[in-house]
Amino acid sequence: MIMEELPLGALRVRGWSRGCGLCWEGAKIVLFVTGKCPLYDSCPYCTISEWRRDKDMVLVDENPVSSDEDVIREAELVSALGAGITGGEPSLVVDRVAHYVRLLKDRFGDSFHIHMYTNAVGIDERNLSVLRDAGLDEIRFHSWNRRVWEKMELALDEGFIVGAEMPSIPGEPWISKLKELASYLDRIGASFINLNELEFTPSNRDRLLKMGFRPRIDSEVAVQGSAEAAREVLEFVERETGIMGYYCPALQKEYQVRMRWARRAKNVAREYEEPTDEGTLIYGEIEGPEEALLYLSTKYGGVISGGKLLIDPYTFQEIAKEVQELGLNGRLVEVMPTDDRKVLQIFPLDFILREMRRSEGD
Repeated sequence: MIMEELPLGALRVRGWSRGCGLCWEGAKIVLFVTGKCPLYDSCPYCTISEWRRDKDMVLVDENPVSSDEDVIREAELVSALGAGITGGEPSLVVDRVAHYVRLLKDRFGDSFHIHMYTNAVGIDERNLSVLRDAGLDEIRFHSWNRRVWEKMELALDEGFIVGAEMPSIPGEPWISKLKELASYLDRIGASFINLNELEFTPSNRDRLLKMGFRPRIDSEVAVQGSAEAAREVLEFVERETGIMGYYCPALQKEYQVRMRWARRAKNVAREYEEPTDEGTLIYGEIEGPEEALLYLSTKYGGVISGGKLLIDPYTFQEIAKEVQELGLNGRLVEVMPTDDRKVLQIFPLDFILREMRRSEGD
């Protein structure tokens, strides 16, 4: 596989991981179970945002969780087939993790795939037993510490699918350490190694720059050399081991969100909203005197709310000239498929009419 192909997706070495597959489909909710972690100072590349760092909070797809119903509702709205449990360090709140695993398995069945990320701080035989009894499917370990790696063997003994998820840090000693880890995973019978493209975030940017890392020319977030390091390690994995190896570029996170949005948009679209290929929602909005809005709604449908007529985008474009002739204001509005419907773009009536004339001219 040539280098240019790497940023487009994971490099398949041996088969395909169900957890990774669901992630790429946007079919997993992300359950953030705590922002607490004792290793922040020793992980300069950590991407966690400052507002979550060291805070004991629970979020699902970045939304605050105040009840179990919040988690179930989000899973239903995105038609989720699984969940990824992350933090902070989830192993610090094992009983909390076990609660959510049981909650999701009870509601969606045993086939609902759940994996957990951990640096293994809280991993021991007791906690692994709790997680196993709850029904957790997979544990992804993150550690450069050779002594910590031995905890993977404990997880394997408990029957978990086990792998490692690591940042692809360019240069030495990082590349050699990743190869050593891959060999260890192969030797103990683990399943995979997943390499994430190292990326700049507001919380780690200054530290990474001080370490000498620089952004890739074609990206504001991806670290130069990280993709090449991943290729070198994964070629070693393919050549020297029997485990699976994956590469997740920085852009994958945006892709995953769009795919999750697309699943959510279909389930939350109101009668006047149309899901787009990007996973957003778009609708027409018309403002003017109440009698004019009532006239249009009687003739074309839509919903009058807050002094505006909200109407599906196709009808809006069909009646755009009539809206202008009536002296009304109008626009197409594109929003996130989230509860707050955050506005992404607005296309004014003049723009719509101009594009329609251009299209007719063609």
